[in-house]
Amino acid sequence: MHRRAQGLSRFPGRCDWLVGGAVAVGESYEEAAVRELGEERGRVFGVPVRFLFKFLCRGESGTYWLGAHEVVLGRGVFVPDPAEIDWCGWGEERELVAAVGHGGFVGDGGEALRRYPAG
Repeated sequence: MHRRAQGLSRFPGRCDWLVGGAVAVGESYEEAAVRELGEERGRVFGVPVRFLFKFLCRGESGTYWLGAHEVVLGRGVFVPDPAEIDWCGWGEERELVAAVGHGGFVGDGGEALRRYPAG
């Protein structure tokens, strides 16, 4: 989980469990996932990115296709960019589900969590 930096134009100071952003022209969803991971969580090389699912998200900032990918990182593998992330921490899945349900989270992340494949 992480808290978005106060200086961001979208959802400043709100929490999320996703990192992401827009796919650039000519860029694949997978390429965008790797780029955004590096921008927000610090440069991470050689980490496999696995596509999970895509859905039409009717989010807080509009309607768009959200492509979810999974990246498994160990603790200490990355250093968040303070311009993007004020705080980040680790927790159990049940803690994440409970935190998302208490507000203060970006709504789009909550929708993606509800769609996240079990197991």
